Amino acid sequence: MWKDLPKTERQYLLRGVGTALALVLACSAFWSSSMSPAALDRTAAQAAAGDVDGAVDSYLAQADGLNSVERRGEALWRASVLTHVALSEPQSAVDLLEQLIERFPEHSRVVDAHARIAMIQRHHDGDAVRAGMRWVAAASIDPSHVDAGRWMLDAGIAFADAGDFDNALRALRVASSRADQAVAAHLAQGRIHLQRDPAQAYSDYDAAFRAGADQEAQRLAQLGMATALEYLDRRDAALAELDEALEDGDADAALERRRERLRARRTQ
Repeated sequence: MWKDLPKTERQYLLRGVGTALALVLACSAFWSSSMSPAALDRTAAQAAAGDVDGAVDSYLAQADGLNSVERRGEALWRASVLTHVALSEPQSAVDLLEQLIERFPEHSRVVDAHARIAMIQRHHDGDAVRAGMRWVAAASIDPSHVDAGRWMLDAGIAFADAGDFDNALRALRVASSRADQAVAAHLAQGRIHLQRDPAQAYSDYDAAFRAGADQEAQRLAQLGMATALEYLDRRDAALAELDEALEDGDADAALERRRERLRARRTQ
């Protein structure tokens, strides 16, 4: 049949087949390249299969490629997370995160980059002040972020551990305005104020108690209120606070010990 076709028709068909094959090869090459929409998922599968080093290299190639800013930034973010978690190279991860912040300042992952750098500085470097500043930066970039309250809580605790109580209280005040962090933030404020302003510490612990504290947090708040009253030389009030706490809740060894100590001191 092929031989029966005129030469012009055979040439036309050959050109069509050649064009179709070229398109198929071009599509296949594009789909397997770093510019493919599936490149991120393909690299994630590569990492899941155990080739972490190869996956990091692939992500970095995508970050330097001709993809959209959104995909390039995402690739750099994923490379940094793998470097931190799977390769256990926190400083290299920080370098990649800093690149993400500098190269793609408007990227949605920038806020996560600041928060991860803070975590590394806090837990790997032991630099509480720099970690606190990073957490504040993350929360400031996107105050509506679901983790913004926790970041401010973490920042406040980090500043407090470093002895920077003014910045700690500023961060904790912001955290205490978030319902999911209010109890922990008020407790942290109480710990700071206990030595400096016992009356304020009592208010902080009371606020924690009223903010929906669970059983453990209630115990801490009640102990804090009793301690603040004791520091204010109001031992009878502190004892009454402990009596009420023990009457309203289950028996608690720490509360019992504090009550017995106060009773013993009152009789001295």
